[in-house]
Amino acid sequence: MRTRIATILAQEDLGAAGTKTIDINLKDIISRITVTFRATNVSEVMGEHPAANVSKIELVDGSDVLFSLSGKQAQGVNFYDRVVKPFNYITNIAGHVNTAVFGLDFGNFLFDPALAFDPGKFTNPQLKITYDEDACEVDATVSNCEVRAHIFDEFVPSPTGFLMTKEVYSYLVQTSGYEYIDLPTDYTIKQIYIKCLLAEYSFDSLLDEVRISEDNDRRVPLDLTVTNILKDVIEAWGYVQEYAYLNGVSSTAILFAMPSDLGYGLESPYGAADASAIWSYDGGKWAYVGTSTGINHKAVLHGCFPHGMMPILPKPGNVIEEWYSMANIGSLKLRIKDGAHSADAATGEIVTTQYRTY
Repeated sequence: MRTRIATILAQEDLGAAGTKTIDINLKDIISRITVTFRATNVSEVMGEHPAANVSKIELVDGSDVLFSLSGKQAQGVNFYDRVVKPFNYITNIAGHVNTAVFGLDFGNFLFDPALAFDPGKFTNPQLKITYDEDACEVDATVSNCEVRAHIFDEFVPSPTGFLMTKEVYSYLVQTSGYEYIDLPTDYTIKQIYIKCLLAEYSFDSLLDEVRISEDNDRRVPLDLTVTNILKDVIEAWGYVQEYAYLNGVSSTAILFAMPSDLGYGLESPYGAADASAIWSYDGGKWAYVGTSTGINHKAVLHGCFPHGMMPILPKPGNVIEEWYSMANIGSLKLRIKDGAHSADAATGEIVTTQYRTY
C-alpha cells in the first residue's frame, strides 16, 4: 500500500493523571498523528468537555518544540484545517465512555506529499501527553489512551517541511485595555488563532478588536472588530456541529460541547416520548431539561468557534507562496482589545501554524 496506519501506543490505562512520554521510533514519514483519550463515567455530572481530559499534547526533539497545544486547542485547529470536526463521543450516562480524538496534522491534508513530518530529520522526537481523567467527569475511574500514526508506506515522498502548530502566548483577559503580543517571524505563517473561552460568555463579549502591525506600524494588514471577523469565519469555514447522548432528567442538567458561540440545539427523547428542550449559554456551556429520569435523550449541538478558537487571517489555500511570508518583516505584533465582563476570569491564548522547512 502507498499509505498505512501504524500504532504508536496501543490502548493503555495511563492512570488518573500525569504525563505520558512516547518515543517516536518510526522511520516512515508521518502525515498525521492521532491521539484518542477515553474515560468511563461513574456519575451523571459533566463538568467539562471530554477534550479537557487532555491538557497538553507536545511533540518535541529535546528542547525543540515542534507541536504544543491543549486538547481543546488541537480540536479547534483540526476543525479549521479539515472543515470537519474530530470525533468526540459526549455523554453523561453512568457507565458510558466519553471519547475525544486529537490530530497532529503536519500537512495541508491527510497524506499531503509536500508537507509531512520526517522523524529522520530529528535526533530524538518524543510525544508527550498530559492528561487528567477527571477533568470532564469528576468521578471517572477508568480511562485509556491510544496513539496512531498515518504514514507513507510504499510511496516515499520528499516533503520540504511540515506544519508546526503551537501556543505562543497566553494572558488573563481584562475588562478593558490592550494586550500586545510579539508573534514569531522565523517561519512563514499559515494561520493565527485566538482562543478565549469562558462558560456563559460569547467570544465577542470577552474580546473587542484585533490588530496586526508590521515593523512598528509600517504596515497594518489587519484591524477589525471581533464581530466582523466572526462573520468572515462563518462564511469561510461554516459552523461546527456536535452530537451528545444524554441521561434522562427531571430538572436542568449541564453539558459542554465544541460550539461556543451562536449556539442552536436540537434535542429529542430516545426510545419513548418526553417533553424536553436544550439551549446554549455560550462559551461552550449547554443545558437541557426533561420530565423523566428514565428516558435518555439525543442532541445535535450547532454553532461556531469550536472551543472558543477563532482564526484571524483569511482562509488559506494549499499554496505555500500565498501564505503570510515573514521574509521582509522584522517584527510582527498582535494587539488585542479586551472587553470582558470581569477581569482575570478568561484566558486569551494565541496559537500559530507555521511552515517549518527542513
